[in-house]
Amino acid sequence: MKFNPKLKLNFFKKKRKKEKHPEAKADKEVKKEKEKEDKKEAKKQETTEASSKAADSKNQEDFLKAIKQEKEIKLKGRAKKKYDEKKIAEEREKLETKFEETKEKETLFEKKKKIDKHLKKDMKKLKRAKGKNIFSKRKKDFSLRGFVRAINLQNFHEKAGLSLDAKNVAKKIFLINVFFCLAISLVLIILTIVFNKGLVNLLILLLGFWLTIFFFLLALTWFVYLFYLDMMIFKRTKAVEEVFPDFLQLTSANISAGMPVDRALWYAVRPGFGVLAKEIELVAKNTIAGEDLSTAMVTFANKYNSKIIQRSINLLLEGMSSGGEMADLLNKIALNIEETKILRKEMAASVTTYVIFITFATILAAPVLFGLATQLLEIIKEITMSMGAGITTSGSFFGFSLTSDSIKSTDFRIFAYAMLTISSVSSACIVSVIRKGRVREGLIQIPVFIAVSLIIYTISSVVIRGMFGSLI
Repeated sequence: MKFNPKLKLNFFKKKRKKEKHPEAKADKEVKKEKEKEDKKEAKKQETTEASSKAADSKNQEDFLKAIKQEKEIKLKGRAKKKYDEKKIAEEREKLETKFEETKEKETLFEKKKKIDKHLKKDMKKLKRAKGKNIFSKRKKDFSLRGFVRAINLQNFHEKAGLSLDAKNVAKKIFLINVFFCLAISLVLIILTIVFNKGLVNLLILLLGFWLTIFFFLLALTWFVYLFYLDMMIFKRTKAVEEVFPDFLQLTSANISAGMPVDRALWYAVRPGFGVLAKEIELVAKNTIAGEDLSTAMVTFANKYNSKIIQRSINLLLEGMSSGGEMADLLNKIALNIEETKILRKEMAASVTTYVIFITFATILAAPVLFGLATQLLEIIKEITMSMGAGITTSGSFFGFSLTSDSIKSTDFRIFAYAMLTISSVSSACIVSVIRKGRVREGLIQIPVFIAVSLIIYTISSVVIRGMFGSLI
């Protein structure tokens, strides 16, 4: 091996450095000790952190366990509550069933009691009715309720648009007649006291009055009231028929715009429609309350005795059930109604000659002829009186005698008045049927015809008397 001088020098240098710097060694040892202490502290920190982490994890586990326990307790409480509620409901049902059973038993017991009472009464009646004809028909007693039900007065009020109770109306009519007859009977009592006719005559007169005139007046008031209701219903039907085609056209326009049938009907109502607007509002209220649209429309159609309304609503309901095009159908119905109205007007115009002839015969010809007949009768009477004796003729088969007292002029005038009234009533009805197809529409013309015919009769009799004054 060769000797390296550089290595030797380095070794000596290091040795010298060690000898020269003994403090550096101490510093190194201090540094080492510090590093060891730092490592220990780091280990301690790691252990403390690990222990804290473990403690935190334990706390979290305990917290989660506590939450789970709370949830379990809540669920158990809910289950208990549900179980308790079910038990309570079952107990309630049991109590209700028991209560209903007791009620049914009580009702059955009461029914049995009533049946026993009725049986006892029937047995008593049967014992009393021994030897009598039990199976003979029982006479029905007259009562206001039975009369009101028989004529169906409430239905008349609904059709006439009057919100009146039928029973109250019947009572009022009865009381009005009673008070009127009491007033007349008071007048009769006063007159008998003034003229000293006697109590027997007064009692007979009052008894006859209450047995005949009271019932006659009651029947007359009922006839007038029912006639008034009938005319009110007729006016309402006429008002509905006049506006009905316009209403159908508006509903067809609404349906073609995309509305359903029920909304199209409600939105087609206008305030100018009057009675029809109120009726459609009633139909809407009934449908909102839960009634079917078809049944509500059928009740509306049956409310009025009009073939136009009934046929058009039947067609509307058939179209709804079959699922056809409602807009075109309603438009065609409206046009058909308008065409029928025009045809009626044309028919009335084509028969005007018959109307003129009937009115001329009843208003002018008949009164003038009756006036002439009365004056001829008076002339014949004056001639027979001037001759002094009556004219008598005899033949093999018949004979007659004409005297001044054979026919009285007053009797003939009464006959003329009666015949003129009858002919004017019949002619007014015929004219209304020819012109408008209904007798009710010509009822207003009856008093006009009667008044005109009677006035012309009186005038013609006066004029003819003046003309034949020289002969009398």
